[in-house]
Amino acid sequence: MTTSSVDQVREWILGRHPELDDVGPDVNLIESRLVDSLSFIELVYVIEGASGAEIDFDTIDLADFQTISAIDKAFFTRGAA
Repeated sequence: MTTSSVDQVREWILGRHPELDDVGPDVNLIESRLVDSLSFIELVYVIEGASGAEIDFDTIDLADFQTISAIDKAFFTRGAA
């Protein structure tokens, strides 16, 4: 079974938090401290690697990184029909 791009992001988060079994699609990653200021840049790189596209730091919208659903919508399903 292949891993979807958004699942790669979820697995990265779970790898940083072995106490968790899963991360729900609407859990606020920042407020819950699953992603903190130190790991945010690494999250961006994980998304870039999974999406194959560079993220412009000058135009980052924090809302695009707050939940798995937001990440999926902003970086993986953009333009998908």
